Amino acid sequence: MSDTTKKRLKFAGKLLFVCLLLGILYYSFRDSMGDMLTELAGVSPQVVLSLFLTVILYHICEGHITWLIVHKTHPEYPRWKGFCNAFYCSFYKTATLGSGSGIAGIYYLNKAGIPVPNATGMYFFQYIVHKVSMAFFSMLLFLVTYGFIHASFADYQGYILLGFAGVCVIAGVLLAVATVPWMQTACNLLANHLRAKHPSWEEKLTGAGHKLAQLQAESRSLLKDPLLLLRLFLCNLLKFTTWYLIPWMVFRSSTTESLPFTALQCFSLTALSQSLAGIISTPAGIGSVEAVFVLLFRRLLPEAKALSAVVLYRFDTMLLPCAIGAFFVLGERIVSLHRKKRTAD
Repeated sequence: MSDTTKKRLKFAGKLLFVCLLLGILYYSFRDSMGDMLTELAGVSPQVVLSLFLTVILYHICEGHITWLIVHKTHPEYPRWKGFCNAFYCSFYKTATLGSGSGIAGIYYLNKAGIPVPNATGMYFFQYIVHKVSMAFFSMLLFLVTYGFIHASFADYQGYILLGFAGVCVIAGVLLAVATVPWMQTACNLLANHLRAKHPSWEEKLTGAGHKLAQLQAESRSLLKDPLLLLRLFLCNLLKFTTWYLIPWMVFRSSTTESLPFTALQCFSLTALSQSLAGIISTPAGIGSVEAVFVLLFRRLLPEAKALSAVVLYRFDTMLLPCAIGAFFVLGERIVSLHRKKRTAD
């Protein structure tokens, strides 16, 4: 079986899995679908404009994070390419159901003149900083609003704490892989053990070993600059803030009555749902985010309002960035074709 056929089968499998998850969600909340559509029909133009602005702000922050990491060793890398790279990754993340985001990030960094080994280490380091910052931010918000969460979700508290433990373990393992020298030795020993049992895995294991070495090399270079780490952390918090505010904007615009939570509490619940959904492995997080979000918010609001908010949240965090990113990808392809024609002439 060729690699192309394997990739197509893998994508088809993920697509079927996503359709199954969405089908389960629809079946679970089918009684509220009519009311949800009514809620969505009442969304104001101001909210739609706000959603568009949050997408731009998020990708400005993401592009700046990319630029900060790349600029450390390649000062010629321009800021605007970091912004474009953020939209490239968003397009491929949705178009490939999560698997193509990293490849796209590395590919477009390489197109900008960054060698593939360096680009690989930079992208994975950026991903790890993203995950660690998300875990820290969610935990901080959880502690700040603990009284509200305890009063509203006392029967879920054990599951929430267990989920947070999983989030912290994932973030800790990723951070250790990137920074602890003996982790590379341990991974090499594990790879050697797997090679002995599965000789056909040789190429994949060798590639993974090279990527780990590149990641640790880039991490050691970047970790020597505490100010850079602080900037990356703060940029990530600002980036998350642009998305965590979306449900509050939607809820505020859909009712004239007082809500059963403050803006900070709504912000915290959104962060909590996004962070906890991260430990449920689904393609691009589809299904897991929706399930956790609705499970939390329907305890405080009518189910239709929670469903309409999560639909708009998904539109703003996946579909709209993908649509905008498609123009960036198309533009880049057109520019590349023009360059090839000029070179041929």
